[in-house]
Amino acid sequence: MNNRTLPYILILPVTIFLGVFFLYPFVLVAQQAFTTGAGFTFDNFTKVTSHWKFSTSFNNTLLLAAAVVPVQLALALLMATMVSNMKKGRDLVLYVWTIPLGISDLAAGIIWLAIFEQSGFLNSMMQGLGFIDRP
Repeated sequence: MNNRTLPYILILPVTIFLGVFFLYPFVLVAQQAFTTGAGFTFDNFTKVTSHWKFSTSFNNTLLLAAAVVPVQLALALLMATMVSNMKKGRDLVLYVWTIPLGISDLAAGIIWLAIFEQSGFLNSMMQGLGFIDRP
């Protein structure tokens, strides 16, 4: 096997996986977003942006991004600096910090749903402590 083609052969399975499970669905969603029975149109986007809650949702999203991204960046740089300067326990700290990466988004979403739904853990706890009358 040629040394020039080996990297491309090794990356082929990942490329196929990404194409099948990410690129293909993205193309389908984009096609559905821009087309109706009449062909190419922006009607779906006009309908969404004209909804009375759109501007509030959009502004909240921008505000959240403006608040969260700098905080996450600062914390990440602080943590990276701390770990790079550690002499003992570095592997343990890195292991503990990477545990959340093993939790899938679906599992995390189900956990958040169980906490925050109408009859979930948080509302039940607040009701039991007398902070709220009903959820």
